[in-house]
Amino acid sequence: MNRYALSIVVLLALTVNLSAKELKVLMIGNSFSICVGKYLPQIVNAGQKHHLVLTSAYIGGCPLKKHYEKLLEGENAPKQKPPYKISVWDSAANIGWKDAKVTYGYINGLIKNNQYDIITVQQASRMSFDFKSYEPYIGELIKYIRKYQKNAEVVIQQTWAYREDFPGFSKWGFDQQGMYERICSAYRMLAEKYQLRIIPMADAVQNFRADTPVKYQRPDPNKKYKYPELPSFAGDVVGLSLYQTNKKTKEKYVHNDYSHLNNQGHYLQAACWYAFLFNEDAEKITFAPADITKQDAELLRKCAAKAVKNYKQIK
Repeated sequence: MNRYALSIVVLLALTVNLSAKELKVLMIGNSFSICVGKYLPQIVNAGQKHHLVLTSAYIGGCPLKKHYEKLLEGENAPKQKPPYKISVWDSAANIGWKDAKVTYGYINGLIKNNQYDIITVQQASRMSFDFKSYEPYIGELIKYIRKYQKNAEVVIQQTWAYREDFPGFSKWGFDQQGMYERICSAYRMLAEKYQLRIIPMADAVQNFRADTPVKYQRPDPNKKYKYPELPSFAGDVVGLSLYQTNKKTKEKYVHNDYSHLNNQGHYLQAACWYAFLFNEDAEKITFAPADITKQDAELLRKCAAKAVKNYKQIK
């Protein structure tokens, strides 16, 4: 190899190294955040460029008020069982969420005893459209994080609107589109108040709903399903159905989940986070789960890429 060619190889290697990132990310959240761990580590690993250590501090359904209360509790040397399920993924290990290293504790120790690059926060989905529910809890949480994490960036994960047939919409007085608009407005107000960037997951979900050629069809309420038959969730990345067992009669019945991501939604979320965290084009992701078709995976990556590229961050 001549001197010129060697120089080019060295330059290319330096360019790759400069653009590669090693990130330690902490998610303070609930079921809308822990699911990021399902596919994000594999996506990072497949790219063979970046390295991610992802930690989830999880309490099911946890709103910001409860996170703040547990923060105060954790400062007073609690003797009761720690409330947070703490899961850790390392992209180099190329594992999914069932293989994460799991412990239990408080976020106080995580924040005081580790150094993170990014710490994400979010409101519980059922309250995410009501900005009044955010304060003073989010302000106190951010202040605590910034006290001990001088170099960490606090980031918001924008949660998403429920499936269109969610029964609670009639009580709330708005529909799926109304929930989406209110979520976007509330998180935008939070971002502007504390100068935070947003992971635009609500936008990614709405992109899919608009762009998918197969539109969601509400199940027939009069249809009786016979185990293991389930209603289809095709046409949406939010919501799924599963069988549960009546504790008294021991009979199985169909339970409809209108709020959580299904498997395609987990992949969409991971693609959106990957694009945001590493400043990458989600359409170029090479990993896809075996149970998602090539065509569906391409659409999901496209929707994630469009959300991240089009979102106008405040800084």
